[in-house]
Amino acid sequence: MESAARELLARIALVKPVVGANAFMRMEVAIEYRGEQCDFLNWLRCAPSGERRYFRDRSAKFEIAGIGKCLASKFGEHEKFDQHVGDAEIASQSVWFVALPFDSNCALDSAWSPYRNNGCVLPEIELRRDGQTHTLAVNLSVDTSFDALKQRLQTIAEPVKKCAIEPALVRETDDFGEAQWTDVVQSGLQRIRSGSLRKIVLARARTYAASGPLDPVAVFARLCAFESSGFRFLIEAGQGKAFLGVTPERLLSRNKRSVRSEAIAGTRPRGVDDVADRLLGESLLASEKDRREHEFVVERLREVLSSLSVSLRVDAEPRILRQAYVQHLATRMQAEIRADFSDADLVALLHPTPAVAGAPVPCAIKALRDLETIGRGLYSGPVGIVSRDKAEIAVAIRSARIDGATLKAYAGAGIVEGSIAADEWRETVHKLLAFERLAT
Repeated sequence: MESAARELLARIALVKPVVGANAFMRMEVAIEYRGEQCDFLNWLRCAPSGERRYFRDRSAKFEIAGIGKCLASKFGEHEKFDQHVGDAEIASQSVWFVALPFDSNCALDSAWSPYRNNGCVLPEIELRRDGQTHTLAVNLSVDTSFDALKQRLQTIAEPVKKCAIEPALVRETDDFGEAQWTDVVQSGLQRIRSGSLRKIVLARARTYAASGPLDPVAVFARLCAFESSGFRFLIEAGQGKAFLGVTPERLLSRNKRSVRSEAIAGTRPRGVDDVADRLLGESLLASEKDRREHEFVVERLREVLSSLSVSLRVDAEPRILRQAYVQHLATRMQAEIRADFSDADLVALLHPTPAVAGAPVPCAIKALRDLETIGRGLYSGPVGIVSRDKAEIAVAIRSARIDGATLKAYAGAGIVEGSIAADEWRETVHKLLAFERLAT
């Protein structure tokens, strides 16, 4: 790693400045690892803080970490930027980090305002692993400060390991208690019984306080240790400000024109042993209420994908998708998308799904603006990475926002006819367990 950073420093000293406002230059160096893979989170923790980013897919075959900001763009407009190769004939495709709000038509409140310019970001320095192939790269634009970039690379070339003791987290408060949750659930059920909705997904938040400022990467590393499966993501938006999580939910995965998506809805806790776990999974598969809630998501995704694809395959029956503390119903879909649809088009059409909003989606979003008070911000919004030929976009649930010495974790539950408020409250408790572990 250190030698790769020094090689990039030497090459940058010889590079010609990038010409053109809609272009950037990419330079990369291959890194050889024998035996153990690179520890990306340790690399990020040693890097300058404030603009660090990370994403790993659910298969753990691809992960990427970024430092700094070469370019920032509205999602979709990033495609207008041309990638130039530096002093080599071949370079990998650039990867942009994506983090979008749940409700794009609702202004972000003050707590989320630092994230306004993080919708689509090309990092200045990038560490990537694709299978067993590792690369370190820099992206250079007309606005790149070469002195600042060299200083950052020098920091990577001569890393200083941090051994600070992390401050303890203590649960401080829920945004509202179970009694108020029951009232909100009943309001949602009234709208369902009136016929205006079939489903609504209600969310709540829980705040934890620390004895000192939190290092977002250190918190994220601990969270990943508790929740090993899922899409991992971290977005820093200034010193001590970050949004992070480990989510089970894929919005879309694109490889050229082949697109995969998933309906994930219906939840049970994990069992205390293998037998209990299997029985809980079987009860989920047999639950009429959960299957109905799940089918709302399947219907919506099937409708959207069939309208923009030349072929579509959908699992005949849902399967069980397990995380550390909960298990879900999951139905997989794969489509061959027509060439006239971009990643931004796909996200706009697919998000939000009934898994995080409700059904019908437009009516559910309108109802959530009336019923919810937490200000979702990026929670349950699209998060991931995009490049010319590939994209991996997850849904940012099982997530939290860090602000200095405070961590606010979010969880939601789908409400349909037959839902019981106390059961839905317990479901959100199980979904918050990974963050509860951080506080013990």
